[in-house]
Amino acid sequence: MKGEDMNMKVTLMKRLDAEERELMQQIQTYEACTMAVLNRVNDQIRPLHKFAVEDIVSNLHRKTIELQTKLLHLRLEKALCQLSKH
Repeated sequence: MKGEDMNMKVTLMKRLDAEERELMQQIQTYEACTMAVLNRVNDQIRPLHKFAVEDIVSNLHRKTIELQTKLLHLRLEKALCQLSKH
């Protein structure tokens, strides 16, 4: 592999690593928010509107799944990039 090609791969891997960390942090944040909503529901003295809470938790969960799918694709891209090094 030429030096220029190697530098491009290293740059790509650094970018993918940074994107992976960013996605993982976003996923952790959405999961923490979901748990905060669920804990808040458990701590409520007065009942909350069931459908509103379901909508909120579902939207948080849906976004978490979208981010997990992006992370899966990114990890696949990283694996294929590493495979092409050999």
